Amino acid sequence: MKLFRSAGPTAAPGAATPGAATPGAATPGAATPAGAASVTATAAPGAELLTQRERLTERFALMQSELGGLFYEMAIRDHVRMDVLIDKAAALQRVDVELAQVEHLLDAGHVSTGGQCPNCGAPHARGAAYCSQCAAVLTGAQ
Repeated sequence: MKLFRSAGPTAAPGAATPGAATPGAATPGAATPAGAASVTATAAPGAELLTQRERLTERFALMQSELGGLFYEMAIRDHVRMDVLIDKAAALQRVDVELAQVEHLLDAGHVSTGGQCPNCGAPHARGAAYCSQCAAVLTGAQ
């Protein structure tokens, strides 16, 4: 089981950072780069998946931190409850699997998900007949 996940750059292309100038804002005396419009246009189609990856990465990091804190608190009190830790680790693993599926869709060049599994909620590619998470039949496959 992986305990740390590095998803690479987590900010969506074109996303504003605190204190940074917005890409569309004109700065007096500053020239706009020639390729700026094309970069923004190509980032928009995959924005749904990028946003979902960002959300899942944050959720994974938070859950991982909470699991470590929970174990620490149990250990210092000499009252480790494995059933609670296993449940939390299983929830963390589900988020990790969902994040891996979104990253797989991004790596394969998909610009959006085909939908979500009605049984487990995992994202799936367009045209998928079965859920890769729970093997449920996807009736809305396009």
